[in-house]
Amino acid sequence: MKPILLPLILIASVLLSPTRTIGQITVGDTLTTQTGAPDTLTAAVIEWERTKPRETKYGEARDLLTGATRDLSWLDIHAHTLFAGKTFSTAPNEAADNLLIVRDGSITVTIGATHKVLGPGGIGLFAAGERPVFVNTTTANASCYLLSFRAKGKVDHNRAKQAGGPVLLDWPEMVMKKTGKGESRPIFSRPIAWLHNIDMHATTLDPGQISHPQHMHRNEEIILLRSGHVRMHIADGYRKAAGGDLVFLPSGVPHDLENGDTGRCEYFALQWEP
Repeated sequence: MKPILLPLILIASVLLSPTRTIGQITVGDTLTTQTGAPDTLTAAVIEWERTKPRETKYGEARDLLTGATRDLSWLDIHAHTLFAGKTFSTAPNEAADNLLIVRDGSITVTIGATHKVLGPGGIGLFAAGERPVFVNTTTANASCYLLSFRAKGKVDHNRAKQAGGPVLLDWPEMVMKKTGKGESRPIFSRPIAWLHNIDMHATTLDPGQISHPQHMHRNEEIILLRSGHVRMHIADGYRKAAGGDLVFLPSGVPHDLENGDTGRCEYFALQWEP
């Protein structure tokens, strides 16, 4: 084959393809594959008090983190405040896996025929294609975090179904294990539609304790502080973080979490495998 023919063949194959390309996303009738978005997120501490709420139909929302990582073509994290009696849900047919974490108040989650009330620290894990509805049935405001994930690769809805469907777990239901530094609560470690595995646990550190000696790992990680005041050691620098703050740690970044001497701290730690 002459060299000049190869570009012509490649162009023809693209023009005749039954799928269409929108930005970095290749789709047919529904989104099934995500390709090649460059990394846009670096290590960061997102402070709750520095994020500005914007008005929504159901209350308020805060934009915390949006971008691409080594393993995710799209990571989107928002905080939502539901005023009394208000409702919101994920977008219809949204092509992403979603994780709900209740910050304060009580939120009733409905998905299909399932209804569950989640209080502070309660979580919900939902595969792409599932559309949970979140309702504040109380007379006080309730707030939560909603994390959305899309990996660089193909979605697998059957994998999510075989893993057992949505996870709804309230904080008191999480099994607590005593450790030499405080407490640990394993929450889930399982496949989901866009990810081969997503792993989440909660840690309680006694005053003056360090999560681990500074270390690094292949997996990216999110740490969400439930309570307390800590110091994040990220690479060669230190950042303070407090309850409500979120930490993003890219792949291969050295880090540890150091609790202060004034009281316990609690945090969620989340990692994933594409």
